[in-house]
Amino acid sequence: MKALQRLDQTGSRAVRTLLNGLPTWYVNLTYEAYSRFYEGQIRLGLPVSRKLLQSEEEKCARAAAKLALSLYHIFFHVTGVRFSRREIKSILLEDLARKRIRLTEDVILLTRRELATLARERLHIDEAYLPSILSEAMRRRILRETLRPHRMPAYFESTVEEKDQNGRGDYEIVTYRDYTDEGKSLAFRRLASMEAVTAGDSRPSVVLAPGIGCNSNCFDLASEHSLARDLADRGCWVYLFDPRGTGVNKAGFDPLCTVDTLIDYDLATVARFIYRRSRGKPMVLIGHSMGGMIAEAMVLNWGLRRHFHRLTMLSRAQRDALDRVLPPRQTSEACLSMIRGVITLGAPKFFQKDSHLLFPLSLWLNHLSRILRLRYVPFREAIWLLTRLPLVRKGTQALVNSNVAHLNFLFNPINHSKDRTLPVRFLERCGESIPLGLGFQFLKAIYNGEGFKRMDGSRLNYSELIDFFPEEIPVFHFWGKEDSLAPPDNLRYSPRYPHAKKSFFEVASEADLDRVVFSSERSQLVDVLLAGAGHVDLLFGQCAEKLVVPLLSRAVDAAWADWSYPGKSAAA
Repeated sequence: MKALQRLDQTGSRAVRTLLNGLPTWYVNLTYEAYSRFYEGQIRLGLPVSRKLLQSEEEKCARAAAKLALSLYHIFFHVTGVRFSRREIKSILLEDLARKRIRLTEDVILLTRRELATLARERLHIDEAYLPSILSEAMRRRILRETLRPHRMPAYFESTVEEKDQNGRGDYEIVTYRDYTDEGKSLAFRRLASMEAVTAGDSRPSVVLAPGIGCNSNCFDLASEHSLARDLADRGCWVYLFDPRGTGVNKAGFDPLCTVDTLIDYDLATVARFIYRRSRGKPMVLIGHSMGGMIAEAMVLNWGLRRHFHRLTMLSRAQRDALDRVLPPRQTSEACLSMIRGVITLGAPKFFQKDSHLLFPLSLWLNHLSRILRLRYVPFREAIWLLTRLPLVRKGTQALVNSNVAHLNFLFNPINHSKDRTLPVRFLERCGESIPLGLGFQFLKAIYNGEGFKRMDGSRLNYSELIDFFPEEIPVFHFWGKEDSLAPPDNLRYSPRYPHAKKSFFEVASEADLDRVVFSSERSQLVDVLLAGAGHVDLLFGQCAEKLVVPLLSRAVDAAWADWSYPGKSAAA
Protein backbone atom coordinates (compact mmCIF):
# COMPACT_ATOMS: atom_id res chain seq x y z
CA MET A 1 0.00 0.00 0.00
CA LYS A 2 2.85 2.39 0.83
CA ALA A 3 4.45 1.59 -2.51
CA LEU A 4 1.19 2.52 -4.23
CA GLN A 5 1.04 5.79 -2.34
CA ARG A 6 4.62 6.67 -3.34
CA LEU A 7 3.94 5.93 -6.99
CA ASP A 8 0.66 7.82 -6.72
CA GLN A 9 2.44 10.89 -5.38
CA THR A 10 4.98 11.00 -8.19
CA GLY A 11 2.24 11.44 -10.79
CA SER A 12 4.88 11.68 -13.48
CA ARG A 13 4.18 11.39 -17.16
CA ALA A 14 6.73 8.57 -17.36
CA VAL A 15 4.85 6.46 -14.78
CA ARG A 16 1.57 7.04 -16.61
CA THR A 17 3.09 6.01 -19.92
CA LEU A 18 4.76 2.93 -18.42
CA LEU A 19 1.78 1.62 -16.42
CA ASN A 20 -1.17 2.88 -18.46
CA GLY A 21 -0.18 4.06 -21.94
CA LEU A 22 2.03 1.13 -22.99
CA PRO A 23 -0.26 -1.60 -21.56
CA THR A 24 -3.20 0.09 -23.30
CA TRP A 25 -1.35 0.01 -26.62
CA TYR A 26 -0.32 -3.63 -26.11
CA VAL A 27 -3.78 -4.88 -25.14
CA ASN A 28 -5.32 -3.07 -28.12
CA LEU A 29 -2.69 -4.68 -30.37
CA THR A 30 -3.30 -8.20 -29.05
CA TYR A 31 -7.07 -7.78 -29.30
CA GLU A 32 -6.81 -6.73 -32.95
CA ALA A 33 -4.44 -9.63 -33.71
CA TYR A 34 -6.66 -12.23 -32.01
CA SER A 35 -9.76 -10.85 -33.72
CA ARG A 36 -8.23 -11.53 -37.14
CA PHE A 37 -8.35 -15.27 -36.46
CA TYR A 38 -11.39 -15.66 -34.19
CA GLU A 39 -14.81 -14.07 -34.50
CA GLY A 40 -16.01 -12.32 -31.38
CA GLN A 41 -19.45 -12.75 -29.87
CA ILE A 42 -20.55 -9.34 -31.16
CA ARG A 43 -20.20 -10.58 -34.75
CA LEU A 44 -21.68 -13.98 -33.95
CA GLY A 45 -24.78 -12.51 -32.26
CA LEU A 46 -26.10 -11.82 -28.75
CA PRO A 47 -25.51 -13.73 -26.48
CA VAL A 48 -24.55 -17.43 -26.45
CA SER A 49 -27.08 -19.39 -24.42
CA ARG A 50 -29.59 -21.45 -26.40
CA LYS A 51 -32.49 -19.26 -25.32
CA LEU A 52 -30.75 -16.07 -26.34
CA LEU A 53 -29.47 -17.38 -29.66
CA GLN A 54 -33.00 -17.95 -30.88
CA SER A 55 -33.69 -16.16 -34.12
CA GLU A 56 -36.51 -13.63 -34.27
CA GLU A 57 -38.54 -16.17 -36.27
CA GLU A 58 -38.11 -18.81 -33.56
CA LYS A 59 -39.19 -16.35 -30.83
CA CYS A 60 -42.25 -15.35 -32.84
CA ALA A 61 -43.15 -19.00 -33.50
CA ARG A 62 -42.86 -19.92 -29.80
CA ALA A 63 -44.88 -16.89 -28.69
CA ALA A 64 -47.57 -17.51 -31.34
CA ALA A 65 -47.85 -21.18 -30.34
CA LYS A 66 -48.22 -20.25 -26.68
CA LEU A 67 -50.94 -17.66 -27.32
CA ALA A 68 -52.69 -19.91 -29.86
CA LEU A 69 -53.11 -22.58 -27.19
CA SER A 70 -54.65 -20.07 -24.76
CA LEU A 71 -57.00 -18.72 -27.44
CA TYR A 72 -57.96 -22.25 -28.47
CA HIS A 73 -59.20 -22.98 -24.93
CA ILE A 74 -60.93 -19.60 -24.62
CA PHE A 75 -62.80 -19.97 -27.91
CA PHE A 76 -63.83 -23.56 -27.14
CA HIS A 77 -64.94 -22.63 -23.60
CA VAL A 78 -67.10 -19.75 -24.87
CA THR A 79 -68.43 -21.07 -28.20
CA GLY A 80 -68.18 -24.85 -27.83
CA VAL A 81 -66.43 -24.96 -31.22
CA ARG A 82 -62.92 -26.41 -31.62
CA PHE A 83 -60.95 -24.02 -33.80
CA SER A 84 -57.68 -25.27 -35.26
CA ARG A 85 -54.67 -24.27 -33.14
CA ARG A 86 -52.55 -24.33 -36.31
CA GLU A 87 -54.91 -21.87 -37.96
CA ILE A 88 -54.86 -19.54 -34.94
CA LYS A 89 -51.05 -19.71 -34.82
CA SER A 90 -50.83 -19.01 -38.55
CA ILE A 91 -53.03 -15.92 -38.17
CA LEU A 92 -50.93 -14.65 -35.26
CA LEU A 93 -47.68 -15.12 -37.22
CA GLU A 94 -49.14 -13.32 -40.23
CA ASP A 95 -50.28 -10.41 -38.03
CA LEU A 96 -46.82 -10.25 -36.42
CA ALA A 97 -45.18 -10.10 -39.84
CA ARG A 98 -47.51 -7.30 -40.93
CA LYS A 99 -46.96 -5.37 -37.66
CA ARG A 100 -50.65 -5.62 -36.72
CA ILE A 101 -49.65 -7.10 -33.37
CA ARG A 102 -46.25 -7.17 -31.70
CA LEU A 103 -43.94 -9.39 -29.75
CA THR A 104 -43.23 -8.16 -26.22
CA GLU A 105 -40.18 -9.89 -24.81
CA ASP A 106 -41.08 -13.60 -25.32
CA VAL A 107 -44.85 -13.31 -25.45
CA ILE A 108 -47.64 -11.71 -27.48
CA LEU A 109 -50.06 -9.52 -25.56
CA LEU A 110 -53.16 -8.49 -27.51
CA THR A 111 -55.31 -5.44 -26.93
CA ARG A 112 -59.05 -5.86 -26.61
CA ARG A 113 -59.46 -4.42 -30.08
CA GLU A 114 -56.89 -6.78 -31.60
CA LEU A 115 -58.51 -9.83 -30.02
CA ALA A 116 -61.98 -8.72 -31.15
CA THR A 117 -60.70 -8.24 -34.72
CA LEU A 118 -59.02 -11.65 -34.71
CA ALA A 119 -62.15 -13.40 -33.45
CA ARG A 120 -64.69 -11.54 -35.57
CA GLU A 121 -62.87 -10.94 -38.87
CA ARG A 122 -60.28 -13.72 -39.06
CA LEU A 123 -62.13 -16.62 -37.40
CA HIS A 124 -65.68 -15.37 -38.13
CA ILE A 125 -66.88 -15.88 -34.56
CA ASP A 126 -70.33 -14.46 -33.92
CA GLU A 127 -70.40 -10.97 -32.39
CA ALA A 128 -72.56 -12.23 -29.53
CA TYR A 129 -69.65 -14.25 -28.12
CA LEU A 130 -67.19 -11.32 -28.00
CA PRO A 131 -68.04 -10.01 -24.48
CA SER A 132 -67.48 -13.47 -22.99
CA ILE A 133 -64.29 -13.99 -24.99
CA LEU A 134 -62.89 -10.66 -23.84
CA SER A 135 -63.90 -11.35 -20.24
CA GLU A 136 -62.18 -14.74 -20.28
CA ALA A 137 -59.06 -13.23 -21.89
CA MET A 138 -58.95 -10.58 -19.16
CA ARG A 139 -59.25 -13.27 -16.51
CA ARG A 140 -56.33 -15.19 -18.04
CA ARG A 141 -54.35 -11.93 -18.32
CA ILE A 142 -53.39 -12.30 -21.96
CA LEU A 143 -54.62 -8.79 -22.79
CA ARG A 144 -52.43 -5.71 -22.54
CA GLU A 145 -55.17 -3.88 -20.66
CA THR A 146 -54.87 -6.29 -17.72
CA LEU A 147 -51.38 -5.10 -16.84
CA ARG A 148 -52.07 -1.72 -15.28
CA PRO A 149 -55.26 -2.53 -13.30
CA HIS A 150 -53.55 -5.47 -11.59
CA ARG A 151 -50.49 -3.69 -10.27
CA MET A 152 -50.21 -3.36 -6.51
CA PRO A 153 -51.34 0.03 -5.16
CA ALA A 154 -48.40 2.20 -4.19
CA TYR A 155 -49.46 2.76 -0.56
CA PHE A 156 -48.75 -0.90 0.24
CA GLU A 157 -45.06 -0.23 -0.44
CA SER A 158 -44.53 2.94 1.55
CA THR A 159 -42.00 3.32 4.37
CA VAL A 160 -41.10 6.20 6.64
CA GLU A 161 -37.58 7.00 7.87
CA GLU A 162 -37.38 9.33 10.85
CA LYS A 163 -34.51 11.44 12.09
CA ASP A 164 -34.08 9.11 15.05
CA GLN A 165 -33.14 6.36 12.58
CA ASN A 166 -30.95 8.19 10.08
CA GLY A 167 -29.72 11.21 12.02
CA ARG A 168 -30.69 13.52 9.20
CA GLY A 169 -34.42 14.08 8.75
CA ASP A 170 -37.87 12.59 8.22
CA TYR A 171 -38.40 11.01 4.79
CA GLU A 172 -41.11 9.01 3.09
CA ILE A 173 -39.96 6.39 0.58
CA VAL A 174 -42.62 4.96 -1.72
CA THR A 175 -42.08 2.14 -4.22
CA TYR A 176 -44.26 2.40 -7.31
CA ARG A 177 -44.75 -0.24 -9.98
CA ASP A 178 -45.81 0.18 -13.58
CA TYR A 179 -45.57 -1.76 -16.85
CA THR A 180 -43.67 -0.84 -19.98
CA ASP A 181 -45.35 -0.87 -23.39
CA GLU A 182 -43.82 -4.32 -23.93
CA GLY A 183 -45.41 -5.66 -20.73
CA LYS A 184 -42.32 -5.61 -18.50
CA SER A 185 -42.95 -4.95 -14.80
CA LEU A 186 -40.86 -2.02 -13.58
CA ALA A 187 -40.52 -0.65 -10.04
CA PHE A 188 -39.03 2.66 -8.93
CA ARG A 189 -38.90 4.67 -5.72
CA ARG A 190 -39.90 8.16 -4.66
CA LEU A 191 -38.03 9.84 -1.81
CA ALA A 192 -39.42 13.01 -0.25
CA SER A 193 -38.67 15.08 2.83
CA MET A 194 -41.83 15.25 4.90
CA GLU A 195 -40.86 18.74 6.06
CA ALA A 196 -39.99 20.23 2.64
CA VAL A 197 -42.91 19.19 0.40
CA THR A 198 -46.67 18.72 0.58
CA ALA A 199 -49.00 16.75 -1.67
CA GLY A 200 -50.15 18.74 -4.68
CA ASP A 201 -47.49 21.46 -4.39
CA SER A 202 -45.57 22.93 -7.33
CA ARG A 203 -42.13 21.93 -6.08
CA PRO A 204 -39.78 20.33 -8.65
CA SER A 205 -39.89 16.65 -9.53
CA VAL A 206 -36.48 15.17 -10.38
CA VAL A 207 -35.70 11.71 -11.75
CA LEU A 208 -32.27 10.25 -10.94
CA ALA A 209 -30.90 7.65 -13.38
CA PRO A 210 -27.72 5.65 -12.53
CA GLY A 211 -24.83 4.59 -14.75
CA ILE A 212 -23.97 1.20 -16.23
CA GLY A 213 -23.24 -1.50 -13.66
CA CYS A 214 -24.96 0.56 -10.97
CA ASN A 215 -28.29 0.79 -9.21
CA SER A 216 -30.00 3.88 -7.84
CA ASN A 217 -28.32 3.45 -4.44
CA CYS A 218 -25.44 5.44 -5.95
CA PHE A 219 -27.62 8.51 -5.32
CA ASP A 220 -28.42 7.41 -1.75
CA LEU A 221 -25.26 5.65 -0.55
CA ALA A 222 -25.67 6.62 3.09
CA SER A 223 -27.57 9.23 5.04
CA GLU A 224 -24.58 11.59 4.98
CA HIS A 225 -23.65 10.78 1.36
CA SER A 226 -26.91 11.10 -0.53
CA LEU A 227 -27.50 13.28 -3.56
CA ALA A 228 -31.14 12.18 -3.41
CA ARG A 229 -31.60 13.47 0.15
CA ASP A 230 -29.67 16.65 -0.63
CA LEU A 231 -32.24 17.43 -3.33
CA ALA A 232 -35.15 16.27 -1.16
CA ASP A 233 -34.04 18.58 1.65
CA ARG A 234 -34.14 21.45 -0.85
CA GLY A 235 -37.78 20.74 -1.60
CA CYS A 236 -37.64 18.34 -4.55
CA TRP A 237 -39.76 15.29 -5.13
CA VAL A 238 -36.99 12.77 -5.90
CA TYR A 239 -37.61 9.66 -8.00
CA LEU A 240 -34.97 6.92 -8.11
CA PHE A 241 -34.92 4.98 -11.37
CA ASP A 242 -33.51 1.45 -11.52
CA PRO A 243 -33.05 -0.10 -14.99
CA ARG A 244 -34.50 -3.58 -15.39
CA GLY A 245 -32.46 -6.22 -13.60
CA THR A 246 -30.94 -3.79 -11.07
CA GLY A 247 -31.84 -2.43 -7.64
CA VAL A 248 -35.55 -2.85 -6.91
CA ASN A 249 -35.91 -4.53 -10.33
CA LYS A 250 -33.26 -7.18 -9.72
CA ALA A 251 -35.73 -10.01 -10.33
CA GLY A 252 -36.38 -8.76 -13.86
CA PHE A 253 -32.85 -9.32 -15.18
CA ASP A 254 -32.87 -9.32 -18.99
CA PRO A 255 -29.64 -10.46 -20.73
CA LEU A 256 -30.83 -8.94 -24.02
CA CYS A 257 -31.45 -5.51 -22.49
CA THR A 258 -29.65 -2.71 -24.35
CA VAL A 259 -29.41 1.04 -23.97
CA ASP A 260 -32.16 1.24 -26.58
CA THR A 261 -34.44 -0.79 -24.27
CA LEU A 262 -33.86 1.66 -21.43
CA ILE A 263 -34.49 4.65 -23.71
CA ASP A 264 -37.56 3.35 -25.52
CA TYR A 265 -39.27 1.56 -22.63
CA ASP A 266 -37.90 1.76 -19.09
CA LEU A 267 -37.14 5.45 -18.51
CA ALA A 268 -40.03 6.52 -20.75
CA THR A 269 -42.44 4.39 -18.68
CA VAL A 270 -41.27 5.97 -15.43
CA ALA A 271 -41.51 9.49 -16.86
CA ARG A 272 -45.06 8.96 -18.11
CA PHE A 273 -46.14 7.41 -14.79
CA ILE A 274 -44.79 10.34 -12.77
CA TYR A 275 -46.41 12.85 -15.10
CA ARG A 276 -49.82 11.16 -14.89
CA ARG A 277 -49.72 10.54 -11.15
CA SER A 278 -48.69 14.12 -10.37
CA ARG A 279 -51.53 15.48 -12.54
CA GLY A 280 -49.39 16.95 -15.28
CA LYS A 281 -46.36 18.11 -13.30
CA PRO A 282 -43.22 17.93 -15.48
CA MET A 283 -39.82 16.73 -14.30
CA VAL A 284 -36.09 17.39 -14.50
CA LEU A 285 -34.04 14.37 -15.60
CA ILE A 286 -30.70 13.92 -13.84
CA GLY A 287 -28.43 11.10 -14.99
CA HIS A 288 -24.98 9.92 -14.03
CA SER A 289 -22.85 8.33 -16.76
CA MET A 290 -25.12 6.01 -18.79
CA GLY A 291 -28.11 7.46 -16.92
CA GLY A 292 -27.33 10.86 -18.43
CA MET A 293 -26.89 9.27 -21.85
CA ILE A 294 -30.31 7.60 -21.82
CA ALA A 295 -32.00 10.73 -20.42
CA GLU A 296 -30.65 12.88 -23.25
CA ALA A 297 -31.23 10.20 -25.89
CA MET A 298 -34.86 9.72 -24.83
CA VAL A 299 -35.56 13.44 -25.22
CA LEU A 300 -33.56 13.49 -28.47
CA ASN A 301 -35.72 10.65 -29.84
CA TRP A 302 -38.84 12.72 -29.29
CA GLY A 303 -37.12 15.64 -31.01
CA LEU A 304 -36.15 13.43 -33.95
CA ARG A 305 -39.81 12.71 -34.62
CA ARG A 306 -40.37 16.45 -34.88
CA HIS A 307 -37.56 16.73 -37.46
CA PHE A 308 -37.98 13.33 -39.11
CA HIS A 309 -38.23 14.84 -42.59
CA ARG A 310 -34.77 16.38 -42.12
CA LEU A 311 -32.96 13.08 -41.39
CA THR A 312 -31.68 12.85 -44.94
CA MET A 313 -28.30 11.57 -43.74
CA LEU A 314 -29.97 8.21 -42.99
CA SER A 315 -30.68 5.67 -45.71
CA ARG A 316 -34.26 4.71 -46.57
CA ALA A 317 -33.85 1.42 -44.68
CA GLN A 318 -32.51 3.26 -41.61
CA ARG A 319 -35.36 5.78 -41.71
CA ASP A 320 -37.93 2.98 -41.97
CA ALA A 321 -36.39 1.18 -38.97
CA LEU A 322 -36.32 4.42 -36.95
CA ASP A 323 -39.88 5.26 -37.94
CA ARG A 324 -41.04 2.00 -36.35
CA VAL A 325 -39.53 2.81 -32.92
CA LEU A 326 -40.19 6.54 -32.59
CA PRO A 327 -43.54 7.56 -31.08
CA PRO A 328 -46.03 9.37 -33.37
CA ARG A 329 -45.60 13.15 -33.68
CA GLN A 330 -48.48 14.00 -31.36
CA THR A 331 -47.24 11.57 -28.71
CA SER A 332 -43.67 12.89 -29.01
CA GLU A 333 -44.80 16.47 -28.48
CA ALA A 334 -46.84 15.42 -25.45
CA CYS A 335 -43.77 13.61 -24.05
CA LEU A 336 -41.57 16.67 -24.56
CA SER A 337 -44.01 18.71 -22.48
CA MET A 338 -43.22 16.39 -19.54
CA ILE A 339 -39.54 17.46 -19.41
CA ARG A 340 -38.37 20.75 -17.85
CA GLY A 341 -34.67 20.09 -18.24
CA VAL A 342 -31.88 17.51 -18.53
CA ILE A 343 -28.83 17.44 -16.24
CA THR A 344 -26.00 14.99 -16.86
CA LEU A 345 -23.09 14.06 -14.61
CA GLY A 346 -20.15 12.56 -16.49
CA ALA A 347 -22.25 11.26 -19.41
CA PRO A 348 -19.89 10.43 -22.33
CA LYS A 349 -20.68 11.06 -25.99
CA PHE A 350 -17.89 8.83 -27.26
CA PHE A 351 -14.98 6.65 -26.09
CA GLN A 352 -11.30 6.53 -27.08
CA LYS A 353 -10.05 2.96 -26.78
CA ASP A 354 -6.41 4.07 -26.62
CA SER A 355 -6.99 6.59 -23.78
CA HIS A 356 -7.16 4.18 -20.83
CA LEU A 357 -6.31 0.55 -20.12
CA LEU A 358 -9.92 -0.17 -19.13
CA PHE A 359 -11.18 0.16 -22.71
CA PRO A 360 -9.04 -2.48 -24.49
CA LEU A 361 -9.45 -4.81 -21.50
CA SER A 362 -13.22 -4.41 -21.85
CA LEU A 363 -13.03 -5.26 -25.55
CA TRP A 364 -11.79 -8.74 -24.65
CA LEU A 365 -15.30 -9.43 -23.31
CA ASN A 366 -16.17 -9.87 -26.98
CA HIS A 367 -14.11 -13.08 -27.03
CA LEU A 368 -14.39 -14.15 -23.38
CA SER A 369 -18.19 -14.22 -23.61
CA ARG A 370 -17.90 -16.74 -26.45
CA ILE A 371 -15.29 -18.86 -24.70
CA LEU A 372 -16.96 -18.82 -21.26
CA ARG A 373 -20.52 -18.80 -22.63
CA LEU A 374 -21.47 -15.77 -20.55
CA ARG A 375 -25.02 -14.45 -20.32
CA TYR A 376 -23.97 -11.30 -18.50
CA VAL A 377 -20.88 -9.45 -17.30
CA PRO A 378 -20.39 -10.79 -13.73
CA PHE A 379 -19.52 -7.44 -12.18
CA ARG A 380 -21.53 -8.11 -9.03
CA GLU A 381 -19.80 -11.45 -8.47
CA ALA A 382 -16.38 -9.82 -8.95
CA ILE A 383 -17.26 -7.22 -6.33
CA TRP A 384 -18.26 -9.98 -3.92
CA LEU A 385 -14.87 -11.65 -4.31
CA LEU A 386 -13.01 -8.37 -3.93
CA THR A 387 -14.82 -7.22 -0.80
CA ARG A 388 -15.73 -10.31 1.24
CA LEU A 389 -12.37 -11.83 2.13
CA PRO A 390 -10.56 -9.65 4.72
CA LEU A 391 -7.12 -9.61 3.06
CA VAL A 392 -8.57 -9.15 -0.42
CA ARG A 393 -10.81 -6.38 0.89
CA LYS A 394 -7.79 -4.50 2.26
CA GLY A 395 -6.07 -4.78 -1.11
CA THR A 396 -9.20 -3.58 -2.90
CA GLN A 397 -9.49 -0.61 -0.56
CA ALA A 398 -5.85 0.27 -1.20
CA LEU A 399 -6.35 0.13 -4.97
CA VAL A 400 -9.51 2.25 -5.11
CA ASN A 401 -7.84 4.82 -2.84
CA SER A 402 -4.84 5.23 -5.12
CA ASN A 403 -4.48 6.57 -8.63
CA VAL A 404 -1.14 5.30 -9.88
CA ALA A 405 -0.64 6.27 -13.51
CA HIS A 406 -4.26 7.47 -13.60
CA LEU A 407 -5.42 3.84 -13.64
CA ASN A 408 -8.24 4.55 -11.19
CA PHE A 409 -11.12 5.22 -13.62
CA LEU A 410 -13.77 5.71 -10.92
CA PHE A 411 -12.35 7.90 -8.16
CA ASN A 412 -9.86 10.63 -7.50
CA PRO A 413 -8.69 9.54 -4.00
CA ILE A 414 -8.27 13.13 -2.79
CA ASN A 415 -12.06 13.45 -2.69
CA HIS A 416 -12.38 10.61 -0.16
CA SER A 417 -9.39 11.27 2.09
CA LYS A 418 -11.71 11.87 5.07
CA ASP A 419 -13.37 8.47 4.68
CA ARG A 420 -11.33 5.95 2.73
CA THR A 421 -14.03 3.27 3.09
CA LEU A 422 -16.44 5.17 0.83
CA PRO A 423 -15.25 3.74 -2.54
CA VAL A 424 -15.54 0.14 -1.32
CA ARG A 425 -18.95 0.83 0.23
CA PHE A 426 -20.03 2.25 -3.11
CA LEU A 427 -18.98 -0.94 -4.90
CA GLU A 428 -20.72 -3.16 -2.34
CA ARG A 429 -24.03 -1.29 -2.27
CA CYS A 430 -24.34 -0.03 -5.83
CA GLY A 431 -22.52 -2.48 -8.12
CA GLU A 432 -24.65 -4.62 -10.45
CA SER A 433 -23.90 -7.23 -13.09
CA ILE A 434 -24.34 -6.01 -16.65
CA PRO A 435 -26.60 -7.60 -19.29
CA LEU A 436 -24.53 -8.83 -22.21
CA GLY A 437 -26.65 -6.87 -24.68
CA LEU A 438 -25.94 -3.65 -22.79
CA GLY A 439 -22.25 -4.51 -22.46
CA PHE A 440 -21.88 -5.23 -26.17
CA GLN A 441 -23.51 -1.95 -27.15
CA PHE A 442 -20.86 -0.17 -25.08
CA LEU A 443 -18.13 -2.34 -26.59
CA LYS A 444 -19.18 -1.29 -30.08
CA ALA A 445 -18.99 2.35 -29.04
CA ILE A 446 -15.55 1.77 -27.50
CA TYR A 447 -14.23 -0.06 -30.55
CA ASN A 448 -15.38 2.34 -33.27
CA GLY A 449 -14.98 5.57 -31.27
CA GLU A 450 -17.71 7.15 -33.40
CA GLY A 451 -20.30 7.81 -30.73
CA PHE A 452 -23.18 5.83 -29.35
CA LYS A 453 -25.34 3.93 -31.86
CA ARG A 454 -28.63 2.06 -31.66
CA MET A 455 -28.48 -1.72 -32.02
CA ASP A 456 -31.50 -1.95 -34.35
CA GLY A 457 -31.70 -1.49 -38.11
CA SER A 458 -31.64 2.30 -37.84
CA ARG A 459 -28.03 2.24 -36.52
CA LEU A 460 -28.82 5.73 -35.29
CA ASN A 461 -25.80 7.55 -33.86
CA TYR A 462 -27.15 9.62 -30.98
CA SER A 463 -23.92 11.54 -30.59
CA GLU A 464 -23.98 12.71 -34.20
CA LEU A 465 -27.61 13.89 -34.19
CA ILE A 466 -27.67 16.20 -31.17
CA ASP A 467 -28.31 19.04 -33.62
CA PHE A 468 -31.95 17.89 -33.43
CA PHE A 469 -32.21 18.06 -29.64
CA PRO A 470 -35.30 20.12 -28.65
CA GLU A 471 -33.87 23.59 -28.13
CA GLU A 472 -36.62 24.65 -25.71
CA ILE A 473 -35.40 22.13 -23.12
CA PRO A 474 -32.36 23.39 -21.16
CA VAL A 475 -29.37 21.08 -20.78
CA PHE A 476 -26.71 21.20 -18.07
CA HIS A 477 -23.56 19.06 -18.35
CA PHE A 478 -21.22 18.44 -15.41
CA TRP A 479 -17.78 17.05 -16.29
CA GLY A 480 -14.94 15.85 -14.08
CA LYS A 481 -11.50 17.07 -15.12
CA GLU A 482 -9.99 13.78 -13.85
CA ASP A 483 -12.71 11.59 -15.37
CA SER A 484 -11.23 8.89 -17.61
CA LEU A 485 -14.62 7.53 -18.69
CA ALA A 486 -16.18 10.85 -19.70
CA PRO A 487 -13.15 13.12 -20.19
CA PRO A 488 -13.35 16.85 -21.01
CA ASP A 489 -12.79 15.96 -24.70
CA ASN A 490 -16.56 15.40 -24.77
CA LEU A 491 -16.98 19.17 -24.72
CA ARG A 492 -16.28 19.14 -28.46
CA TYR A 493 -19.93 18.16 -29.02
CA SER A 494 -21.40 21.16 -27.21
CA PRO A 495 -21.25 23.60 -30.16
CA ARG A 496 -23.59 21.28 -32.08
CA TYR A 497 -26.52 21.70 -29.70
CA PRO A 498 -29.21 24.02 -31.14
CA HIS A 499 -29.68 26.09 -27.97
CA ALA A 500 -29.62 29.88 -28.28
CA LYS A 501 -27.42 30.50 -25.24
CA LYS A 502 -24.33 28.41 -24.46
CA SER A 503 -22.01 28.82 -21.49
CA PHE A 504 -18.90 27.15 -20.16
CA PHE A 505 -17.52 27.42 -16.61
CA GLU A 506 -14.50 25.85 -14.96
CA VAL A 507 -14.82 25.37 -11.21
CA ALA A 508 -11.79 24.62 -9.05
CA SER A 509 -13.03 25.64 -5.59
CA GLU A 510 -15.98 27.07 -3.72
CA ALA A 511 -14.70 30.55 -4.59
CA ASP A 512 -15.63 29.85 -8.22
CA LEU A 513 -19.26 28.97 -7.53
CA ASP A 514 -20.50 32.55 -7.80
CA ARG A 515 -18.98 32.83 -11.28
CA VAL A 516 -21.31 30.12 -12.60
CA VAL A 517 -24.41 31.73 -14.04
CA PHE A 518 -27.52 29.81 -15.04
CA SER A 519 -29.71 31.95 -17.27
CA SER A 520 -33.47 32.33 -17.16
CA GLU A 521 -33.39 31.52 -20.87
CA ARG A 522 -35.16 28.25 -21.65
CA SER A 523 -32.97 27.58 -24.66
CA GLN A 524 -29.66 27.23 -22.85
CA LEU A 525 -26.79 24.75 -22.70
CA VAL A 526 -24.36 24.99 -19.78
CA ASP A 527 -21.13 23.00 -19.42
CA VAL A 528 -19.43 22.93 -16.01
CA LEU A 529 -15.92 21.44 -15.70
CA LEU A 530 -15.00 20.47 -12.14
CA ALA A 531 -11.33 20.32 -11.20
CA GLY A 532 -10.19 17.22 -9.32
CA ALA A 533 -13.36 15.19 -10.00
CA GLY A 534 -13.26 11.60 -11.22
CA HIS A 535 -16.21 9.70 -12.63
CA VAL A 536 -17.97 8.76 -9.36
CA ASP A 537 -16.71 11.83 -7.48
CA LEU A 538 -19.60 13.71 -9.08
CA LEU A 539 -21.95 11.78 -6.78
CA PHE A 540 -20.34 11.85 -3.34
CA GLY A 541 -17.16 12.91 -1.59
CA GLN A 542 -15.62 16.32 -1.02
CA CYS A 543 -16.03 17.58 -4.58
CA ALA A 544 -19.69 16.53 -4.70
CA GLU A 545 -20.48 18.08 -1.31
CA LYS A 546 -18.71 21.39 -1.88
CA LEU A 547 -19.21 21.95 -5.62
CA VAL A 548 -21.66 19.57 -7.31
CA VAL A 549 -24.60 19.73 -4.89
CA PRO A 550 -24.79 23.57 -4.74
CA LEU A 551 -24.51 23.86 -8.54
CA LEU A 552 -26.89 20.98 -9.18
CA SER A 553 -29.54 22.59 -6.97
CA ARG A 554 -29.18 25.84 -8.87
CA ALA A 555 -29.43 23.99 -12.21
CA VAL A 556 -32.68 22.34 -11.07
CA ASP A 557 -34.07 25.75 -10.06
CA ALA A 558 -33.04 27.23 -13.42
CA ALA A 559 -34.70 24.38 -15.33
CA TRP A 560 -37.84 24.51 -13.17
CA ALA A 561 -38.00 28.32 -13.40
CA ASP A 562 -41.50 29.59 -12.64
CA TRP A 563 -43.49 26.44 -13.38
CA SER A 564 -46.56 25.92 -11.24
CA TYR A 565 -49.98 24.35 -11.35
CA PRO A 566 -52.65 26.73 -12.64
CA GLY A 567 -53.71 29.02 -9.82
CA LYS A 568 -50.68 28.25 -7.64
CA SER A 569 -47.32 29.95 -7.19
CA ALA A 570 -44.10 28.12 -8.06
CA ALA A 571 -43.09 28.03 -4.37
CA ALA A 572 -46.39 26.54 -3.24
